[in-house]
Amino acid sequence: MSGVEPVRVGVDLGQGGCRAVARHGRSTGHAETPGFWAGDADARIAEAVAGALADLGPLPDPDPAVLVGVGMTGLNGRLPAPGALGAGLRALGRAGRLRITDDSVTAYLGALGPVAGAVVAAGTGAVVLAADAAGRTARSDGWGAELGDRGSGHWIGRTAIRLALRDRDRAAPGRLADAVTAVWGPVETLPARWRADPPTPERVAGFATTVADLARAGDDDAARIWRRAGELLAESVAGALFRAGLGAAPVPVAGTGGVFRATDLLWPSFTAALRAAAPTAQPVPAAGDPLAGALALADAPPGPFAALTVQTDFDAKAEHR
Repeated sequence: MSGVEPVRVGVDLGQGGCRAVARHGRSTGHAETPGFWAGDADARIAEAVAGALADLGPLPDPDPAVLVGVGMTGLNGRLPAPGALGAGLRALGRAGRLRITDDSVTAYLGALGPVAGAVVAAGTGAVVLAADAAGRTARSDGWGAELGDRGSGHWIGRTAIRLALRDRDRAAPGRLADAVTAVWGPVETLPARWRADPPTPERVAGFATTVADLARAGDDDAARIWRRAGELLAESVAGALFRAGLGAAPVPVAGTGGVFRATDLLWPSFTAALRAAAPTAQPVPAAGDPLAGALALADAPPGPFAALTVQTDFDAKAEHR
C-alpha cells in the first residue's frame, strides 16, 4: 500500500438495499445498489464500493490505499468468506484492506462504539448484539423473516396484513383492511398472487410505513401492532444481555434501523418492556447508523468484535504476479 492518506469506505448491506460511503480528507462519496435479496451479495458490495469511489471524484494523492469496512446481512452470526468479495475489490485496480463482519456488529459500532452494552437493529429484519468489556458477545434473533425477526419491519407488515384479513373474515373490516386492498390488491385473489409471486421480505416490511401512518391517524389496531413490536424487540435485547452476563449491569442499550425512526410509536413500549425485563439497562439514542459503524470498522480495529470479523488485504497487482 502507498504511504499517502487512505480512502476509507463503509458498506452496509441490508435486505432492502446496499449503501456505501467513501471518505478522503474533506471529500465524501455515496452509492446505493440493490440489497441482499437481489442476489450475489459480493457483487452488490463491490458495485457499491466502486460507485462511492466514483462519486468521491478525483483524488489529490497518487494511488491511495482503500480501506473497506463491510457489515452484511445473511451471515446469521457466522464468519464471512471474503474470497469472492476480495476478487471484486481487486478488480477496482487499487490496493487496500477489507474488514467484513455481520451487520449486527456494524450496527453496534455505529450506535455505541466499542463499549459494553447492547444494540438492536430493526429494519426489514431484526437482530440484537450484546457485548461485555472482555469481548464476550451474545446474539438474539436475526433468524430471518420466516423464523424470527420479531418486531422488525417485516413482522409489522405481515402482522398488519394478517390482522386485516382476520377482520375481513369477521365482517368487521377497518382501515387496515382498506390499506391492504390499496397496497396489495383484492384480498380474494391475494393468496394465489402471493403463491405465484411471493413478495420479498423488504416489500412486506415496506407496508410498515402505511401501518405507522394509520397508527398516527388514530387507528387502534395499527398502534397496537407498533406497541407490540417495541415489546418484542425489548424481549430480544433482554435475552442477549442476560446471555452476555449483563442482565444486571447498568449498560447502554440503543436501537437503530428504519423501525426505530418511528420513535413516537415504538420507543415508549420498547423502554417500558426493557425496564421490566432488565431494570438496570439504560436506553440511549444511537450515536450513528450501521453505515457509520461500517466506516468505523474500515478505519480502526474492531475491538471486542475481533472474533466476529475477517480481515484480508487485496492488491490488483497480485493477480498478475
